Amino acid sequence: MKFELKNLPKQIKAFWKEPPKGRYLNLKEIFCLGGSALGISFITNLIATYVTIGQLPLIYDMGKYATLHATLVYLIASVIGMIVTPIYGNYVQRTNTKWGRYKPYILFMAPVVGALGTFALWSPQNLTETQRIIYVYCMCIPTLVIWQLWFNAWNMFPGVFSPNQQERVDIWSPIGLVIGFAPTVMNIVKDLFAGWFGDIMAVRVISIFCLCVGVSLTVCLVKVKERVFVTEKESEDNKLKMSSALKMIFKNKPLMILMIALVLGSMRTTIDMVWNIVGRVKYANNMADGAKIFGAVSVFVGFAATPNMVLLPLYTRKLNNRGIMMIWQACNFIGLFILSLVGYQNIPTGSTAAIVITALRFVVQFNAIGSLLPLMLSEIGDYQQAKSGYRLDGYIQTMAYAVPLLATQVLALVPALIQAKIGFNPNDYIIVKDAANVLTPELVDVANRYANIATWISAVSSGLMFIALIMYPLSKKKHAEIVAQLQAESVNADEIEAEAGEGLNKAVEELERKEAEKQAVDNLQEKEEELSRAEENFEEASKALENAEEELDKAEEKLDEIKAENKVDIEKEDE
Repeated sequence: MKFELKNLPKQIKAFWKEPPKGRYLNLKEIFCLGGSALGISFITNLIATYVTIGQLPLIYDMGKYATLHATLVYLIASVIGMIVTPIYGNYVQRTNTKWGRYKPYILFMAPVVGALGTFALWSPQNLTETQRIIYVYCMCIPTLVIWQLWFNAWNMFPGVFSPNQQERVDIWSPIGLVIGFAPTVMNIVKDLFAGWFGDIMAVRVISIFCLCVGVSLTVCLVKVKERVFVTEKESEDNKLKMSSALKMIFKNKPLMILMIALVLGSMRTTIDMVWNIVGRVKYANNMADGAKIFGAVSVFVGFAATPNMVLLPLYTRKLNNRGIMMIWQACNFIGLFILSLVGYQNIPTGSTAAIVITALRFVVQFNAIGSLLPLMLSEIGDYQQAKSGYRLDGYIQTMAYAVPLLATQVLALVPALIQAKIGFNPNDYIIVKDAANVLTPELVDVANRYANIATWISAVSSGLMFIALIMYPLSKKKHAEIVAQLQAESVNADEIEAEAGEGLNKAVEELERKEAEKQAVDNLQEKEEELSRAEENFEEASKALENAEEELDKAEEKLDEIKAENKVDIEKEDE
């Protein structure tokens, strides 16, 4: 996509309605896609930030085994999601509406997911411990299941808004910055609000805001078209048996290797569940100030993904996805490994801890895996479609999201049991408004011990994921061959190719031609108006001339009368 400086305003104007050559999305569609991405990000990060194993014990006091209950909630939701996702994917696969295949599910499920997330986090007061536990199970499990289905559908969307993989990357990368805006804001206000108002009220305010803003912005997706090749098998609308689909999926080598890598790396975020507690314990002498500092410095950590999102289109032009992913995973491992070796008890509390831990958190988060993974799955979907005749998005979602998530929850039982064993209860670190919020040395020691264990678990998991990624086989060259094959075999290739742009230069020329035609029409209208005014002036002048002739005739008549009167007077004088 090239812009000429001298024609930049005209090219941007043309780009608003016409995509560049070989591309499919115009600027209007890109803006709408970005707006919907921001809305979905607000709803998603509300749940991903708060309905977690680390946060639920903070919001709901569920006793000694609070973390274990939160882990079981996630585990049950993951099992249900793993069962339901292929069924849901089959329904999506057979969906054919004027809005497309994915958009109806993304649009109509958005308010449901947002509302469920708000209720799951409302934390009714004056309940007994047993009642709180029941409320958490009843509200959080359906929230997590439906959210996973909804968000997985959204993560498959990069594979259908354009068949051009480089366009997918070029558009999805800046949209990743938009998506990253929501968690950045939430990471800032989450702990700031907690420090000011307490955890419960902060969660309520944020959940209502995310619901309203998220649903409103998601509606922008209506203006984005879906463009996916349909094979002859898919067009026949045959109901594919689950056993047959699973056989096809298990032969998808790139998907299987990626799934194994994600499963091995599923525990790399163990320390993420308690970063906020680390901040409360290590960044200041009381938890309220520690939370405020943690929220403030999280801005810096939140921008760790930004350079990678900006440079992702350049990365993909030079490297395969495997190489990009391995570089990022190496950064993740190095940061975690250094923290593990140092130990949190050896980092002085206060500004030193805030600087050291924040810097290493930046290194850990220095990646844009969240943006790259959907793009990799879009390639894997193309690979599956070319190989079997079916895209099988639901099964791909199961293997790429549901299976690793289930593994995460099963393995998360280990940290939960460790917490119970050493006496670490996140609810001991909750902030109470107008209280001192100062921790005892025993609670500080327990927090440091668990943080060390969690960081070692994360580092080992991260290293295993790096090793597995070495075997990922799908390259740019191979994917280009797959797209060419799909284009040749699909039944709707002509329809999709008809939407491809012919180039901004041609669009500018067409725009200039239309502007010239408009100018010519305007000039003609001006000439016609001038002629009309001239005719009106001529008519007025003609009327004025007629009036002048009438006045002249009257004057001549008057003169004749005067002459006649004078002649009579002269004759009388002569007599």
